[in-house]
Amino acid sequence: MTRTAEICGEWHLAASASETSELHGDGDGGGDPDPDPDGVARWLSGFDDALLAGATDTAGLVLTVLAGGTFTERVTGRPPVVQPWFDVDGVLADEVQPFDGSFVDTGETAWLKPRGVRSVQEFGRPAEGRWAPAVLRYDDGDTRIADSLRLVGTDLVRTVNVVTDDLYLDRVVLVYRRAAGA
Repeated sequence: MTRTAEICGEWHLAASASETSELHGDGDGGGDPDPDPDGVARWLSGFDDALLAGATDTAGLVLTVLAGGTFTERVTGRPPVVQPWFDVDGVLADEVQPFDGSFVDTGETAWLKPRGVRSVQEFGRPAEGRWAPAVLRYDDGDTRIADSLRLVGTDLVRTVNVVTDDLYLDRVVLVYRRAAGA
């Protein structure tokens, strides 16, 4: 059974958590440290399962993963998702703004790629493979976002990793449970 087959179906948001941090430079001692490109790549590809233990109950978002390599997302209320929330165009939003798209299944992880990024005509289109193993959903040079799905036990865990200015780090973890009867 492929990973895609395992994650297909309707999933309801059950919990969420977030963390912020800063990336430390290369420490060469010459004034302001240069950004650490390896640290950026590690953050974008990373997961922090410790966040799962501290996740708070959350509801109001449904994610549907389809066998054809696409997903849809819809709000079913006013989900109090732990901030920050980055919209489809990489902008920090005050509330949950769902989007649809496709995903790249790499075996253990499915990386989300939104449909209809408005800014993608001029900027924001990620360079494929540049931040591997992460597949970015957004990259305008200042803000990079990797958005992934993976199974942890019977839960579908979505991790949104954001790096801003190669220095500021945000991670949002959304825990989904399979819809009853699915």
